[in-house]
Formats: sequence, C-alpha cells, structure tokens
Amino acid sequence: MYIINHGFNQEDMQEMNRALLIRLLREEGVCARAKLAKKSNLKQATVTNIINDFISWGLVREVGYMAGKKGRRSVGISINNDDYGVIGIQLARKHYGVGIYDLSGNEVVRKFVQTETRQSPRKVMDGLMEGVQGLIDGCGERKILAIGMAVPGPYSVRRGRIELMTGYDGWSDILIGEELETRFGLPVFLENDANAGALAQYWYDSKKNQDGVLIYIADGQGVGAGIFNNGELLKGVLGMAGEIGHMSINHKGPRCSCGNYGCLESYCSSIAFTKEVNRILAPITNYTFQEAAQMVRDQNPIVTEIYSSCCDYLASGIANIINCFNPTVIVIGDEMSHVDPDIMLDRVRREVKNRVIPEIFANISISLSKVENSMIHGAAIGAIRDIFYEPRKYFSRK
Repeated sequence: MYIINHGFNQEDMQEMNRALLIRLLREEGVCARAKLAKKSNLKQATVTNIINDFISWGLVREVGYMAGKKGRRSVGISINNDDYGVIGIQLARKHYGVGIYDLSGNEVVRKFVQTETRQSPRKVMDGLMEGVQGLIDGCGERKILAIGMAVPGPYSVRRGRIELMTGYDGWSDILIGEELETRFGLPVFLENDANAGALAQYWYDSKKNQDGVLIYIADGQGVGAGIFNNGELLKGVLGMAGEIGHMSINHKGPRCSCGNYGCLESYCSSIAFTKEVNRILAPITNYTFQEAAQMVRDQNPIVTEIYSSCCDYLASGIANIINCFNPTVIVIGDEMSHVDPDIMLDRVRREVKNRVIPEIFANISISLSKVENSMIHGAAIGAIRDIFYEPRKYFSRK
C-alpha cells in the first residue's frame, strides 16, 4: 500500500497512479492496458499515458499479443526484469550475504560469506562492500538502481547505525548507509532484518495480508519481529519496533548486553541453541550450529530435546506478541526454523495454544516461511518498493 500523508496535487496523484499500475503489473506478471484500467479503476487514457511513459523510460516493455474476449487480441505489458536490478544485502552476526534481484524481486545471483568470530566490524564492512562491487562488476549490461540492506537490531533509523549487536561490539561506530551511498553513488535503504523478512512475506501474498496484522518472527542468530498492520510496516519512533529478542521471559535470568535480564534470544536463538548443546555435551567436542542442527535431523535424543526446549521458549515470546498485537498471521523464519520444521511448528503451535485465549488461537494462522532467504530477499524488496513508489525519480532522467 502506498499512502501520501499530505494534501494532494496533480503530481501527487500522478505518482500514486504510477505506483498503483507498476504494483499491479508486478502482481499480474503480464497484463494488457485494458485490464490494468479495469483493475485500477483508472481511465483508459490515464493508463495509456502512464504506460507510454514507462515504456519510454525502459521500466516496462511490450511482450507480444494476449488473447482477449470475443477473439480480440491486446498487447501484453510486463516489467523489464532483464535490464535493471537492485542489490540486496543481509548482515548477520556470523555471516553476510549479497545478491542482485530484478525489479519483480526475483533472485539473479547471491552469495553468503562466513565471518570470523573475532573479525572487526571494519573488516567485515570492507569485505561486504568488495562483495557488492564484485556483483556490480559482473552483472553485465544490467543497471543497478538502488541498494537495500537488512541489519540486525536494534537499528536506529534516526542515528543511521546499529545500536547493539549482542556479542559483537563496534558496529555502533559505523554509519553503514552513508558508507554504501558514498562508495556506490546509489540510494540506500536500510531495514531491521526482521522487518526485511516481513517485507518478503508481504510482497508475495499482499492480497491476502492487506487487511489485518502479519508478524514475521526471525529466529536466527538473534530474534526479532517484523509487524505489518493493514499493509503498513510498524517501525516505531526510532525504527526499533519488534525487538522481541530483548523481551524478558525470565526476570531472574542472565543479564543481557542490552541491560535487560532473561532476554528471549538468550534462550531460543541459534547462538543460544549451539551454546547449550556444547554445555551439555562438553568436553566431547565444540560443535558448530550446522553440526548441532544435523544432530537434530539425525534424531540425537539429547540435542533434539535441547532444540525442542528452544522452540518452547520461542513459543512463550510469540504468545506475548500475540497478546500485544492480536495478529491474523504469524510466520516464522531464519535458521532455527530450518533445523527441523516439523518439530518447531508442532512445539510452537502447542505451546501457543496453551498460553493464549482459545478464541484468539482459533483466529490465527501460524506457519513457517516459504520465502527462501527471507531477509536478504526482503532487503532487496525494500529498495524495489521505493522504485515503484517514485519511478520517475529513477527513470525519467536516465
């Protein structure tokens, strides 16, 4: 949904109409002008003029004839996914990912890089930018229009920096967006990683989720929530809404670096899971998350019980979120959801059912994300949404 919160003038209306038509084209894939007019409730002449602008800019193109009613044929229009794209970036505690996505949000190329535990934020940032440069250099004739990046929270939109990355000091000294803009000369859109994951869920099912509340739960190296309310992302005054990883579920629990006690992510993140596996199995070896996850898949009873306990803790946090926001849809993603999807979904649904009012539970859908690499994907979508919102800014002066 695209909303302008000030008085309309003719150019405002024109931008809104452009945004509406490009969104409809993305949803339809290929669509004739007459159908666009019908679906948008715009006049045929208005649609024709806007589509002609889009064609002249190179944003869309005609792709041949489509069969219509009574044997009539019409020219199909689609978004130009071959000549343009955006960069998507995901920064996590132990890795980063960079990729190129076309203007419909389809992945063109992507790579993830593991980072060393003691690697400085400065070194990670330099490596990340080199990775982006390599993708741009290798994308041939495709023109990159913008960069979207998902970062761990709490991320302050006002200050333009990560305020806290638990266990990884130094990121609050780096102005990530400014550095990317200076290096690449492109618009940069930074988003909390859970918000980016929510964007990806909403992008591919916007009709279903247009009304009501959708919450994406990112259960990975940290824990966060992206919250869509009636088609709008809830960010909070500093952009830090949804930091459920720092919600206390045990007021006598261990002190977190955020200052709180017994934070949710201390009990159910992939870092907490791996730490507990090594605590229980020590001094046999020092397992990585991937090795611990495989032991669950191999039905190791001890490690499976630890993982199940993590899922129960996550359910406790989700129950709190449900009671706060009364959502229609909960979607769980990130690396903990991939360990054993069946165990996670069963434990979360069971525990949530036991912790919320029956009427609330009966009217909520809880599922696992079907969008691959939700957060890097959602980061790219954040950039694409701005292109769709103001296409003239990106294309009319090429």
